[in-house]
Amino acid sequence: MTTTPLTQGYLETADGHRVKYAQFGAPDGAAAVVLHGGPGSSSQLNMLDWFDLSRQRVLLLDQRGCGKSLPTGSLEHNTTPHLIEDIERLRVHLGIKSWVVVGGSWGAFLALAYAAAKPAAVRKLVLRGVFLPTEQQLDWFFQRLRLLMPLAWRELTFDMTARQADSVLHTLGLALLEGNEHRQAWAAGRWATYENRIMAAMAGQPLTDATVSADTARIHKYRIQAHYLLNHCFSDVPTVLRALRKTGIGVVCVHGAHDWICPPANVALLSEALTDVDVRWVPRGTHTTADPSIRDALTLALRDVFQTLPTSGL
Repeated sequence: MTTTPLTQGYLETADGHRVKYAQFGAPDGAAAVVLHGGPGSSSQLNMLDWFDLSRQRVLLLDQRGCGKSLPTGSLEHNTTPHLIEDIERLRVHLGIKSWVVVGGSWGAFLALAYAAAKPAAVRKLVLRGVFLPTEQQLDWFFQRLRLLMPLAWRELTFDMTARQADSVLHTLGLALLEGNEHRQAWAAGRWATYENRIMAAMAGQPLTDATVSADTARIHKYRIQAHYLLNHCFSDVPTVLRALRKTGIGVVCVHGAHDWICPPANVALLSEALTDVDVRWVPRGTHTTADPSIRDALTLALRDVFQTLPTSGL
């Protein structure tokens, strides 16, 4: 497999952002766009491993402020509606009539929101580890997950006041968005360490005492994430799902039965709200495609989806 892009560049926006994108694979193949997680993360070349690049055309982009997009870490004009318009502008720019939209974690919700807003552009949704910006999801991750990960949560909150520990997202978010550089580094380091502890526990790896350095890139990542989560990702989940239900767009959902980051309750909500959801549970599966069982299930789901599409791209 070659990872040399067919084309790559920056998509200029009217409000000062430059969105980095690259396309790979077969120029005339059926197209897919991959939406990365976070918010605040970036695209990775190993996302291409899920596809047959001899037949498919795959688009990767870094969302506003993320990865190689510019200005790095910018929160200005950076909301879900802005991201939806960036994705659509890229599709038009590349002359793609419609595409399969693939999203993982936060990218899964962004895919849902994009499909609800631009249904004519979407042939199918393929989602992994579905994140939904609901109070239930946020409360689970920052507060109730301590029932499964008490030591990690204690490490996260050990020097917080009782009031701060009762609202971890607000505590970390305030430090990241309004604090000085020292407070930003503290909050980014705590958040990253907590995530890493959970990921290690899900994967059955031993917990370590290694600290996570809070460099500038990490601060940017978690500032963007705090910006989105404190604003419920600038969206309303019931409104998005009602709009998507009307479109009839099919959804394939790959979800780990042992996903502690985005709990299976998210999939239940999705299945109840939509009419065409193919849920593919992964026994003992966790959250990310670093988990071989999740990666393999996602690759199989994409193979199945593309087999139902014409061999030529649109």
